[in-house]
Amino acid sequence: MKAITDIGQAVIRASGKEIFLNPSFLAMSRIGTPEQIVDAFVKVHAGHYPKHRIADPQILKAANARCFADMAAAAASVVKHCSEGDIAEIIGSYSVTTAGRLLFKPGSLPVEDVIQLARHLILHGVMGDQPPEEFESKKGEYSDKFDVRSFVYTAVAHLGMSESDAWNMTMTSFRAAMNAKFPQKDKGKVPTQERYDEVMDWAEQMLAMDAQRHGPHSNLRNETISPASVGLFCIRNKPTALHTRTL
Repeated sequence: MKAITDIGQAVIRASGKEIFLNPSFLAMSRIGTPEQIVDAFVKVHAGHYPKHRIADPQILKAANARCFADMAAAAASVVKHCSEGDIAEIIGSYSVTTAGRLLFKPGSLPVEDVIQLARHLILHGVMGDQPPEEFESKKGEYSDKFDVRSFVYTAVAHLGMSESDAWNMTMTSFRAAMNAKFPQKDKGKVPTQERYDEVMDWAEQMLAMDAQRHGPHSNLRNETISPASVGLFCIRNKPTALHTRTL
């Protein structure tokens, strides 16, 4: 299946298989509750690392190790739920012990690439890769919930879509459709989306925070994948870098 990369879809090719990934509203709902979706977004973007300075090197090491373990496990969960099949042999299996240690069985895709791929997917699934609309409502604040259903039924009510089609939209495609339906000149007609504003403002803060980080692990690359230019993810012979091709 050909991926529409502009709305966040991607394809992984590994071990002779082609895995289609779609960060749809349905995929986001599979991550968990509205609170768990937000938690996954935070962890995938390293927003759960300590904000204050830790002087004790042992405590800092333990804290960073736990945070990295949570980030890797959350990233694997995001990628897994964006696929319709079993992709454990591609992304590996991850779990975090009660002591905060990461236990995982490596797959074809290195953990660093799993994290980068998860960031791309959840960005398109929760935040969307479109310029934020200028709603007349007040500026949103942090929300600890991402209610997928509110966007699905907004699409059904205002875009005339079936439930099935609405659940298969990504946030990027939802925002693009809403912008087309309610252009800037008609912004007064845009349905109120206070929850949307809250999530978008918070998500942008997380992305800015992540961009400023140098990262606690030297082996974890900090460059971000530009969602608008990501092509097919081609994994061959366990490469150490994530190969992308602009479509």
